[in-house]
Amino acid sequence: MGKFLEVVRHRSGGRLQPNRAEGSRDLDRTSSSIDSDAIRVLAKEAEQSKKPALAVLYYKKIIELWGETPELWISIAQLQRDMGRYEASRDSLHKALLIEPGNAQIHFEWGELELRQKHYFQAIEHYDSALLLTPGWPLATARRADVKAQIVFEKKRDFEDEREKIAQAAQLDALNRLDVDQRIDSALFHPTRHELTQNHSPQFVRTFNGVYQRTRWGSGDVVRGVGSLRGHILSIVPYHRIEIYIDGQLMHEGPLTVGPVQNERSDMRLRKYAYNVWIDFSRFSFGWHKVYYRAVGTGNSVEINVNWRIDDIIVDAPIADDFFQDATSRVPVAGLDPSRSLVEQVRALPTVVSEASPNSYPGPIRNVAILRLDGLGDVAVSVPFFLHLRKLLPSARLVVLAAADNADGCRALDIFDEVIEIDFPENPYEQGRFLTEDQQLELMEKLASYKFDLAITGMVSDGPRQLSVMTGAPVTIGFGGDDLKSLSIYYDTRDPLSGANVLNYAARYGLLGKALEVWLDSGARVQRRDDLNRDLLQSYGIGPDDDFVVMHTGSRIKATEWPGYAELANRIVEQMGLKVVYIANDESQRPSLSQKALLDGRIIFLAGLMPFDHFDTFLSYCSSFIGNDSGPGHLATLRGAKAVRIISARLGGSEWKSEMAGVCLFRQMPCAGCGSIPISKQEECTYDIACVKDISVDEVFDQVARLASRPDNALEASTVSPTLAFASGDMA
Repeated sequence: MGKFLEVVRHRSGGRLQPNRAEGSRDLDRTSSSIDSDAIRVLAKEAEQSKKPALAVLYYKKIIELWGETPELWISIAQLQRDMGRYEASRDSLHKALLIEPGNAQIHFEWGELELRQKHYFQAIEHYDSALLLTPGWPLATARRADVKAQIVFEKKRDFEDEREKIAQAAQLDALNRLDVDQRIDSALFHPTRHELTQNHSPQFVRTFNGVYQRTRWGSGDVVRGVGSLRGHILSIVPYHRIEIYIDGQLMHEGPLTVGPVQNERSDMRLRKYAYNVWIDFSRFSFGWHKVYYRAVGTGNSVEINVNWRIDDIIVDAPIADDFFQDATSRVPVAGLDPSRSLVEQVRALPTVVSEASPNSYPGPIRNVAILRLDGLGDVAVSVPFFLHLRKLLPSARLVVLAAADNADGCRALDIFDEVIEIDFPENPYEQGRFLTEDQQLELMEKLASYKFDLAITGMVSDGPRQLSVMTGAPVTIGFGGDDLKSLSIYYDTRDPLSGANVLNYAARYGLLGKALEVWLDSGARVQRRDDLNRDLLQSYGIGPDDDFVVMHTGSRIKATEWPGYAELANRIVEQMGLKVVYIANDESQRPSLSQKALLDGRIIFLAGLMPFDHFDTFLSYCSSFIGNDSGPGHLATLRGAKAVRIISARLGGSEWKSEMAGVCLFRQMPCAGCGSIPISKQEECTYDIACVKDISVDEVFDQVARLASRPDNALEASTVSPTLAFASGDMA
């Protein structure tokens, strides 16, 4: 107790004074009020800091030192209830009731406890007891009515669930009748509420620990450079902090973000406690590492996969600088300052400006490995593919890895710069090709000197495909399988009579060439409409000679809408002298715009939907378009508008970038690639969608001004792939 009192005395400014004159452990009763108040203040501070277990400790210490009161036990019961410790809360309320049986507040809190556990009828009994002691108590009356309404609601919901199940069963039963067209697919039926929800259990969920890859250390979750570890804990017990240890060393300690559990069927007590931790893995040695996660909450228990998790990750070398430059998760590690937090440094990086291009290939193509480790017939039917490849990459160095039984056939084609012959014979009895460990190590050492940029695996069978990773190429293409290529092609053709393939092998190999071709150039080109008349815009306030900017502020994904449109619009009209057509979902953004510019027509505010042809006319004749990663932005680039599109990091930078005109702006974040998280699970971001909100108005304005100064007939997006330019340069 002495140590506890010293801590309290220190935190309460020395107000706590034991009665030393009487030589007693009890405190001076004349000062007990202010002394207990000192600890009570600390208890309230603990509550506000979301440390309920500590608050309970303070309240129990007050009881130990100064005696119990109903109010103290009620406070303890409330905290225990919020922590999910229902039996402990029940015991505390029982102790309060023993002190003062006629206390209506105790019965009310007991009703709240039963309600939290969905014991509705028991809750009503306790609310009734509170009302007997305090007739007409508004709060108890209201809560009792709420419980009754909840009972009715759940009965109706359960009835609707059963009715939906019966209706669906009738539909499925009808599909079994002979007179029903059996092509009808029940998977297209609208799901019932019961099918859309599930009962989640308390668990530790890992959502991202790296990208699963095959490395020299094995296959597993791989992190490179600055990376992210993401996940969440589902629990009815509150958690407030996550600790992450790597190889036993504490690497991160920080708060958790609390959110709802999506599609939970019945237990509304469950909450999601999310983490998104950025770590500089360039500080670690390459190879396997052990990661320990510990969610810190109200108790000290350790439950594997509930509040404690252990995982293995592989730290590998960063990707070469020439490759994957548009990857939104590619955070530069050079120049990181150890005196500043990693989060501060990443968020201080400038926004990436990605010019429009139909090319989405992720790097240069100077040296190409073509794996053709099969029979002579496969080489013969691959000639159209080889010729297509040489046409696509006229100056790239093409090296064929050939088996001994087809190497001479490859040399005879006079297409390749070099043929590497590999002793990789097919066993006629086991239908496979095999290499010993020493042969594989020797092959990898030999191929490393070629510094391949791209490896194309032409084989369909699994065995030979495994050699693609041995080339060391950062980009690999080939048919599907489990060798984790950069681009995998899956095909399945069959006739309805025998089920046999109807696509010949020459066409199959042609798929590889076509895949590379569209990767280098998607074929996207500006498509203008000649049936749209600019005069249509005069009714909106756009004159025949007006230069104007279209700003479309909405998006299907609300969480990734950029918040700076109003400020940007005001700057454009004042500093660039252009009119702004401001298109919004509703009127909520109008007050943020310059009222003077609205009145004199420099900002034309349009809310809601308009006829498509009117909208298309705006995009076709605007000086520039500004918007999110949404349909209107893609339509604007199709019409050749100088678009400035703001895209989030939930997808790759190349996946939805502009192909024909303008630029895309995006942030580099270690947690990029979060997919659907911003759509419905914003709490899992934990950074409040920083990949969009950290893009400044200045950065967007600079791009609008730059594009506005570009002549209308300037080439917006190169029709010649930058990668083709690489390929036609000097060979490495």
